[in-house]
Amino acid sequence: MRRNLVEAVFVPLFLFLVVFPVVALLFHLNPEGIRRTLADSFFWMSVKNTILAALAAAALSLFLAVGFGYYHLFKQHSYFYRLANLMNDLPIALPHTVAGLALLLAFGRKTMGFLGSTGLAFTLTAVVLAMFFVSYPLAARALAAAVDRMEKELIEVARTLGDTPVEAYFKVALPTMGEALFAGFILAFSRSISEFAAVIMFGGNLPARTQVLASYVFTKVEEGELGMAVTASAFCILLSLVVVSLLWLGKVGKQRA
Repeated sequence: MRRNLVEAVFVPLFLFLVVFPVVALLFHLNPEGIRRTLADSFFWMSVKNTILAALAAAALSLFLAVGFGYYHLFKQHSYFYRLANLMNDLPIALPHTVAGLALLLAFGRKTMGFLGSTGLAFTLTAVVLAMFFVSYPLAARALAAAVDRMEKELIEVARTLGDTPVEAYFKVALPTMGEALFAGFILAFSRSISEFAAVIMFGGNLPARTQVLASYVFTKVEEGELGMAVTASAFCILLSLVVVSLLWLGKVGKQRA
């Protein structure tokens, strides 16, 4: 009876609140909007910027996440670990407009003016940093979860054989966390391609320069080009499905192995 009640509530709410908005968007696709969007060079530049910046942000996220994994394994009682663990959660709770403003003040012309008239702001590097800021916590949590699941006896054996903590981490721990490394990268990448607020605050929305898919959709809605906005949104959905499929295939491959 309880299971039937859960199904009776969950299924219609899930279909209405999660599936229906996506279907509604796809039903608004029209040939003219598709044609104009695919012929728009700024659209393809936004696709290029999105993928390149998201890949760079995901790589940087994974690089730092590996460092956090080391601290999570060996340095949980250190003050720096406690600070890092706290800051890992902050970007998740922080409004992303605030994150964008913080990045702008930290890396804008007042502090990084020697790099250019705007510092790092309103460049593709700014887009990467904005994406990294919001996606890094996902990669860090993926590595921390893998550390929690691994057999600590392997580390203890390596330590008794004379390995330093760093050697044990890179020679023993990391090779067992291939799935977590892959998942951390994919999660960071998927979060990066969806970011809007921090990107537009710090990187701006300069067509062909710092414009990404999310800001392209926003621009087309502002311009009243709903057909083009819908087409670009459908492309985002397709790209997201590809990324989610990669994550799913990775899990399936792990289970079969």
